[in-house]
Amino acid sequence: MRQRQKTPKTSKNSPIKNNNLSPTCNVATSEENTSTIKQITNFTEQISEKMLRLQPKHQKVNESLRAIRSQGVRLLGPGSKISQNSKAKLIALYQTAQKQCVSEHSTIMQLLDNIQTVRQLRLKQRMADKLSRGSLMILLAQHAATLPLYVGYIEGHPPPLVGAIPRLNGEPISVGHFVAAFSEDIWILGEVKAHIPTDYGLEYSIRDIDDEVEEEGGMVAGTSSSTNNNNTLTTNNEKLLTVDSNKVIALPHYRADPRRHAHALFPKGAIVLALYPQTTCFYKGIVETPPCGPNDDYLIAFEDSTFSTGYSPTLPVPQFYVLTFRDVSSSTICAYFNKNKRKTLSPETKETSSTSST
Repeated sequence: MRQRQKTPKTSKNSPIKNNNLSPTCNVATSEENTSTIKQITNFTEQISEKMLRLQPKHQKVNESLRAIRSQGVRLLGPGSKISQNSKAKLIALYQTAQKQCVSEHSTIMQLLDNIQTVRQLRLKQRMADKLSRGSLMILLAQHAATLPLYVGYIEGHPPPLVGAIPRLNGEPISVGHFVAAFSEDIWILGEVKAHIPTDYGLEYSIRDIDDEVEEEGGMVAGTSSSTNNNNTLTTNNEKLLTVDSNKVIALPHYRADPRRHAHALFPKGAIVLALYPQTTCFYKGIVETPPCGPNDDYLIAFEDSTFSTGYSPTLPVPQFYVLTFRDVSSSTICAYFNKNKRKTLSPETKETSSTSST
C-alpha cells in the first residue's frame, strides 16, 4: 500500500502537534465541538420539517397530473374537437401542475442542501479527531461517495466544479474546501484554511489531510520533518502549508451524471491527476473507462515505469478525486518512491493487483 513517510512522534525537530494540548486550546476545541453539534441538531430539525412539508406537495403534483390525464383523454379522444373553453381549462391545469412541480422541486433542493450541510459538519467533526490511517481512508471514501449529484434543468450547461469542469480562473477557492496542493514535489490532498493575499497574487494556507494520522506502533504520518521550512507554519498546534494559487486545484463540488451531462466528465484517454487508492496523493494517469452511471468510478491507469507497459493496472477512483492534469514538473510515481519518501507496492502486491484487475 502506498502511504506517507512515517515520522516518530518523539522527533526533536518534528512540527507534529503535541497531544498534551494547553487548557486554552482544549476549551476552544470543546466550544467548537459544541457549536458543531448545535448546528447539526438545527439542520436535522429543518430536514424533518421539510420532509413533512414535502409529502403534501408531492400529493398535489400527482393530483394535478391525474386531472390533466383525465381531461386529456376526454378532450383528445377519437373524433373529438377542442373548444376554446376546453383548451383554456387544459392550459390552466398545466400551469397549476407546473407551479406545484416548481414548489416541490424547490423544497427537495432545500432538503438536499440541508442534508449536505449536515454531512459537511459531521465530516468536519470527524476530521477534528485523531484518526488511524484505516479510518481516514474509509472517511475519504465515504465523503467521495456522498458528494452531491448535480441536478440541473434540461437546458443549460453545468457550472464550474461539476465533475471535470474546473473552477473559473481567478475565482478564489473557499475556506474549508478540499484541494490538491503541490508540496514537496508531490500533489497532496489538503484543505484550504485561509487566503493569503500577496503583492504578486494569492496564496493559500493548506492543511495536509494526511498530517497527524495515527499509525500502528506509535508512529505519526507527516509530510515534513523540519520547522525551518519557510512554507510551513504551525499555528494553534496545527501544521499549515503555504502554497501558490497556481499549485492548488479545487476538487469538484458535485458529481456529474453521465446519462445527462457526459460532457462534464473526462473522456477515455484523458490525462488526469487522480488520487491513488488508499493514499492521499495525486498522480498522473490516463482515463481507461469513464463512469457509466452517477455512482460509478473512473478506471484510471497510473503512470508507473516499474510496470512493463509504463502504466499500472487500472484502478477505480471516484469522480471527487479525478482532476485536470497540471504539469508543475512533478515526479512520476516510480521516481518519487525511489527517493524513499513513500512506500511503494511490493512485487507480490503488484502481481496480486495485476491479477485482480484482469
